Amino acid sequence: MAADGFTFNSGSLSMWLISPVGAVAVIGTLVLIFKQPDAPAWFQVIGSLAAVVTALIVANKQARDIAKARRNRDEVVFRLVCGVAKRAAAVSSLLFQNFDTMQSSDRAARTEIMTTVEEQTLAMRGINPVDLPLPDMVEPFLIIRGALEKSVVMAQLLSDGSAVDVLKCVTTLSHNSQAVNMAAVKLSEMRLS
Repeated sequence: MAADGFTFNSGSLSMWLISPVGAVAVIGTLVLIFKQPDAPAWFQVIGSLAAVVTALIVANKQARDIAKARRNRDEVVFRLVCGVAKRAAAVSSLLFQNFDTMQSSDRAARTEIMTTVEEQTLAMRGINPVDLPLPDMVEPFLIIRGALEKSVVMAQLLSDGSAVDVLKCVTTLSHNSQAVNMAAVKLSEMRLS
């Protein structure tokens, strides 16, 4: 437990107490205390000190356990987000590369592509940016999610056979694919400290 630059380390305290010097010091102190006429008061002091030391040791262990659990959680979230970003980049590229298929009459192929893209979009929506372990992850994550959602809208317009500006749609899909890929690479290059 750290307070004002002092770090209490239960391991070093327990090592000191079981060392020969520590044992002699403790035994010598107890002998001197027991010879005093007010020994019962000293027993209370020793008991209180033992309680304080025990509380510090327990609090220190709890703080280490909480920090370890937090690091483990952050590692899991970090890996999850990097994996989702990598899949989003692949799906975004798939959508751009299958631009012609999205306009074709092959309904099964269009449905398969749209299902894959929408599934990935749902995975991105399922991650709360507030839960990301690094603040620097938020911007690339939001870029990926926004570009993927915009690509879904463009792909749906193409797939529906609506009267749309085809050149604008393909340009948007291309731009979004590049943005998703760059953001995914940026996420994958980050490291937890």
